Amino acid sequence: ESMESSWVIVMTPIRRGQMTTMECVRTSSDNLDQNQIVHVATGVNQGIVIYKAIIDDKGAYTPLADSESEITYKCFVVNQDSNDVRAENRKLHFWFVPSAQKKVTSFLVQTSFMFFNDLITPGHVPKDYATFIKRVMRLMLLDKYNNISRIHLDVIPLDKNEAVFEGMEERDDRPLEVRVQEQLMRTIEEAYPNVLTTEELSKVIRQDEKLIVRILDQMLSEESIHRMAMEGKHKGKFAYVLRVAQDEENADLGMGKLEVMAEGNMDVITKMKDKPTVAIITNLMCEKRAVDAMMQDKTTYVRYETKGGDSHVYTIGFIGPHKCVSTKLPAVGRDRRAKIASGNTTTRLLGTFQDIEHVLLVGVCGSVCNLGDLAKSSRLGDIIIASPSREQDSAYIYCDNVDEDDSGQFSFSLKNWTIPDPSLMRKAASLVNEYGPSFENAPWNQLFAEVVSQLSDFARPEGVEDKVQMQLGDGQIIEIAPPSIDRAGNWPMVRLGPLGCGKPVVSDTYLRTAFADERGLLGYDTEFDQVLESILGNRCNSFLIVRACSDYHDGQKGNVWQPYASMQAAAFAKSVLLQLS
Repeated sequence: ESMESSWVIVMTPIRRGQMTTMECVRTSSDNLDQNQIVHVATGVNQGIVIYKAIIDDKGAYTPLADSESEITYKCFVVNQDSNDVRAENRKLHFWFVPSAQKKVTSFLVQTSFMFFNDLITPGHVPKDYATFIKRVMRLMLLDKYNNISRIHLDVIPLDKNEAVFEGMEERDDRPLEVRVQEQLMRTIEEAYPNVLTTEELSKVIRQDEKLIVRILDQMLSEESIHRMAMEGKHKGKFAYVLRVAQDEENADLGMGKLEVMAEGNMDVITKMKDKPTVAIITNLMCEKRAVDAMMQDKTTYVRYETKGGDSHVYTIGFIGPHKCVSTKLPAVGRDRRAKIASGNTTTRLLGTFQDIEHVLLVGVCGSVCNLGDLAKSSRLGDIIIASPSREQDSAYIYCDNVDEDDSGQFSFSLKNWTIPDPSLMRKAASLVNEYGPSFENAPWNQLFAEVVSQLSDFARPEGVEDKVQMQLGDGQIIEIAPPSIDRAGNWPMVRLGPLGCGKPVVSDTYLRTAFADERGLLGYDTEFDQVLESILGNRCNSFLIVRACSDYHDGQKGNVWQPYASMQAAAFAKSVLLQLS
């Protein structure tokens, strides 16, 4: 990348009490003030000049009006040996040359974020200021950033109690019983409709069985779970399953009327006059509840498997004129066994309901926060429809292995899915064209609002910031509020593009970014490869994957945004079905 020899970047450190500002200004080599120069770099750093520091405790040094764009982020450096955390607030201010397209604010914001993105490439981020600021200056010398005239980097140290980031091993000081009850509830919810024995529960939660039994008894008295006697080889043991609230007044928002079916007695379903033509598959309990809230006139049939094996739950009702059946997979993505079970559950669903014409996978995923291309970057609550893109003809890509060759190049071993019958995807695309780019009057916002006014636990989380966390390697972590560019109000955006999944890429920050860039991914999903195999294996060619972002991972990290995102996805899915004649 060529550099202009006449341009130089001059760096002046300015200290104001606790705050340090590094001022980097583009100027021509003729304009240098020789009295101020401390250092003129040569060789690879040619074009970099360092001026004497200014101590400005009185705040007299104000050379410029407000910057034209700024990026604020927190930086945490974890000492690998002592586990101490050093934390700072950092703010980058940008000014642009007069000829830059200033009227287009999005151009200034996008350029700033592209710069920031280049600055923080995972694995290449210098820990010490000198090298970091040198990197800022070297980027400013590149032709592609010759429209940036000046950058200020403010660094403000944060004290100990502010040096806390999400995912940090925070001490949970609540009593053990409270923590275990929370874990039990989450585990039983994830497994639903499967039943879990006390043995299985104590293995997952890694606590003493006596303690677990005591807490389960309390949960039984609170009526949040059911207990049933096991049969067959587990005879004499008890198992537990989530108790689905039978709320008569709000029956139209819950799962409707609940019927527990005896073993082998599927006649109720198989002998139905009008059979469902649409199947909706969910993974988390909040996704199932969100989908069911979008259905009318519904009944839930559940069969608990007490001899071992997978239980199943089918909620049958209407979305517009379409008779639908929704089901919940027992905890996909936990381990290999759960993944195989998810494929089997799908196969059983499509075997039981032979008239299914369309399958929708509805729920949460993780956003790929693409700072280098903000148009592709989803915020929490934004909706993503899995679809091919200009660069990529698959809608869903599963990576099950990553190899690195001697030169450090990565190759990904992949499995791709295309959607043989894209009619649902076309309906989704036409809704996006009709109501985008602001989505203010989109019908799904109305559907969302109607349900959430009665089911308040699906509302947008309050007092929780939407922030992206990036692991930069070497114990460095940054946290940044994702850019909101061209957003009218708080309406979620809807984007169409490929989704990826696979533990090898999702769990590594560098690979996650590299793989998403290479394939143009908009989001990462939990591993649904077995479910897709089953759908196509059962010759169901019309399917749609509707996701909303609940984190910047794969949708499974933390449950703060999951209900809100689930309901956004369910509302959009309903809007698509209402378009289907």
